[in-house]
Amino acid sequence: MDFMRSLNPWPIFPSNLEPPVARSLSIQFILQGLIDSFLLLKDLHHETLDKIHKYNLQDGIAHVSKKLEKFLLFSLENPFMQKSSTLDKLCFYSEILLQASHIRDNEVLVILEKMRNDILKVRSKMISWKKMSVTFEEVRTEFLELFANIYYQLRQFFHAFSPFLKEARFDENVLIYLVENKAKLNSNLGEKWVDDLLKSFFPAGHGQLRTAIFEGFTRRGFTTFLSSIEPLIDAIEWETPCHLPAKH
Repeated sequence: MDFMRSLNPWPIFPSNLEPPVARSLSIQFILQGLIDSFLLLKDLHHETLDKIHKYNLQDGIAHVSKKLEKFLLFSLENPFMQKSSTLDKLCFYSEILLQASHIRDNEVLVILEKMRNDILKVRSKMISWKKMSVTFEEVRTEFLELFANIYYQLRQFFHAFSPFLKEARFDENVLIYLVENKAKLNSNLGEKWVDDLLKSFFPAGHGQLRTAIFEGFTRRGFTTFLSSIEPLIDAIEWETPCHLPAKH
């Protein structure tokens, strides 16, 4: 997809970066971008009802329209535009991830483009609303339907993105990110989503997950912060008892 070739105000990885490192970094940036997208969507959902009620209807529509720009893929229209969005960020790092991964025929980019097209359709309707009589209920219904679609598509993206997490399941940096951001991800994806994901990666329990995290950081000489991770690992509930070696 050509729209991926854009200049964005985010970290660019060196061209000689080893694929496993590029995969690890891009996964973490994508996870953060998804968390940010869910937060933005919640803000938009709240403001749709709040601002349109408080403002003149047309002013409220203009306000929501401006907020929607934070979701759009500006790189499709202008590859040198610095006014980036959450979808730009997800696309940018998804392309890097696809290049660094052995996984093929994944739909992450297709889902993001569909999300963009759905937003553009509603923005096109906003232009027509300026020239015609439209009621608050019509506007409200259109916006809420769009937000429901975006929420569904973000969850679809996570589903399509999950195989990359499995591929990186022994990457200590990815595992730490999932463990530390479990509450944020679960609040948007469903109760114990991260817990169940980690259980599928490490069916033997806490010891297996702990070993994957600790061995990686110990090998690199980073061990001082690991004690703070222990309670987060212990908070994950496995249905079967762990029979692996005790904690480090």
